[in-house]
Parts: sequence; structure tokens; C-alpha cells
Amino acid sequence: MTSATQEKMQPGAQHLPMRLGTHELRNGLFVAPMAGITDRPFRTLCRRFGAGLAISEMVSSRPELRGTRKSRLRLEHRGEAGPVSVQIAGADPAMMAEAARINAAEGAQIIDINMGCPAKKVCNVAAGSALLSDEPLVARILEAVIAAVDVPVTLKIRTGPSPERRNALRIARIAEAAGVALLAVHGRTRACGFRGEAEFDTVPRSRPACASLSLPMAISARRKRRGGCCSTPARTAS
Repeated sequence: MTSATQEKMQPGAQHLPMRLGTHELRNGLFVAPMAGITDRPFRTLCRRFGAGLAISEMVSSRPELRGTRKSRLRLEHRGEAGPVSVQIAGADPAMMAEAARINAAEGAQIIDINMGCPAKKVCNVAAGSALLSDEPLVARILEAVIAAVDVPVTLKIRTGPSPERRNALRIARIAEAAGVALLAVHGRTRACGFRGEAEFDTVPRSRPACASLSLPMAISARRKRRGGCCSTPARTAS
């Protein structure tokens, strides 16, 4: 579960209604997109039990994968309670823009961009969290997708490529300049995967360094797993 936060958020504020673009959400508790988990029945259950937003499984932007049975099922949103948020993944700005247009035409009311997945099969094609190493490409993808659709665009990232190269603040500034409606940050780097202590203090600690940011943010990650590189002190590049 991901919880939305704003500067100086008071305890319990994530349970209050919030606005995301033109959508009024009943609270700031979100179900993060998870491959093989957040299918339509699961999202329906999460909304029933109180989630303000439940985001779909990742959908590839590659045209050759669009016609597969799995992809077609993920495009089906008729009768689903809104707002419907669909996550897309890829590394080519034009393909990402086209994927956003197709999903919006199929009923997506929010487009979420995946720049947080650390899986090898995703990063090996320069998508997911691999994109964090190429900030100019991040900007081009965001600009292309936002220009392609009339629905809010959100972004999921990690704190950086590795503990030595945390760049979440720079990515946040790029996202805000492009017009991203909300930024979700997983509290680990790409190199950490899902190991070690989640960096829950990375974003709050960095906020004084970028007080001008008005971009709403959501924080997510499992609390703790043994081992891994994320037990090092969190330092986010500005």
C-alpha cells in the first residue's frame, strides 16, 4: 500500500480526501501496481476495503505485445469503478505516448508511468528503474506521454540507480516541470531491489532542499528485509 503525502502533512492526513487531476479520491491510500497481483478482481477488493486508488498491473508499450491475451485482459475496464489508473512501461517516448493514447481510449482515467521496476527483464530493455540513469530520456518520455493524453499522468520511481547515485530530487523536478500530477517513490534504489531497510526518510529529509516543489508525492516500500545495500545512510542528490 502506498500513502500520499504533502509538505507538512499532519498525522492521519492520508485518510482525508484528496484531488488527483480532475478526480476526487476518498483518501490518499493507494494500492501500488504489482505484476501478477493487481488485476481487476484484486483492485475491486482493495477499493471495497477502503483504497482511494488501485493501480493496474504494468502494461508494456511495445506494439508486438499489445495483442497478447494478457495485454488484452489488462485493457478491459468496462464497468470498473473509477478512477481507473493504468501503468505503462517502456523506454521509447513515441511508443510510450502511443501506449498512453490507446489505454486512455480503452478507459484509463489516469496513466501511471513505470520508472521503478528493478526486474532484470524490464531493466535489460532500458525500461523501469533503468531509466533513472538517463535523466534527459526521463524528461522526453514524460513530455511525450503528457502531450499525448488529456488525463492525469503520474510517475513511479525509486530513489535512484544505486545508493551512491540517488537522484530522486532531480527526477522530481523534471516530473514537476513536465506536468506530472503525482510522484510515487519506492524507498529503495534500483540496485537494492527489495533488500534492506526501506528509505522512508529519504524524501522527507530532502524536502527542505526543494521547498519550491509543489508536486504531490506518495511513498511506498516494504518495511524491512534482511541484507542488501539500502541499510546505508540515505542521501538524495539535489
